[in-house]
Amino acid sequence: MNKWNHVIFENCSEKITMDDIKKVEAALGVTFPRDFTECMLENNDGSPIPCAFDYGEVEGKVFNTFYSLSDAVGHYYILDAYNATKNYLPEGVIPIGYDAGGGDICFDYTNGKLSDPVVVYADHEFLISESDLDESDLQEKTLNEWQRQAISPLAASFSEFLAKLYNDTMKNS
Repeated sequence: MNKWNHVIFENCSEKITMDDIKKVEAALGVTFPRDFTECMLENNDGSPIPCAFDYGEVEGKVFNTFYSLSDAVGHYYILDAYNATKNYLPEGVIPIGYDAGGGDICFDYTNGKLSDPVVVYADHEFLISESDLDESDLQEKTLNEWQRQAISPLAASFSEFLAKLYNDTMKNS
């Protein structure tokens, strides 16, 4: 058993360094939580087992993998994921991994980029950018309010999120 409870990681890339993490934090203007940093130093770009999670009324969503925190190793760099989604996510929401269906597991820094973020799910089917809205939409709600409709809370911390992961067969026993 590791310090991440019952979770093990498969398909991890080569080890990364604190310099890799500091580079990403500087680019995003955030400080990652210590538990996330420690986990990614050992399991960069890894796929957690067990991998099922729930949000809202949806059960058994399959978490695929974390984004790499290094542009030199790994499959999909976190800054590339951020740049691909930043116009669709509310301010302060940063993708850290993705599920099997294309949604993102994210940190939500709504309380400030130096605060400890909560973990949320961004459902890609409901992501919206300003160009998707017309004048009347923006009079009804702000862009942030529209974008928040695609966001569902998962956990108050990274460690709590990992603790909630389960095997699909475990839930039914």
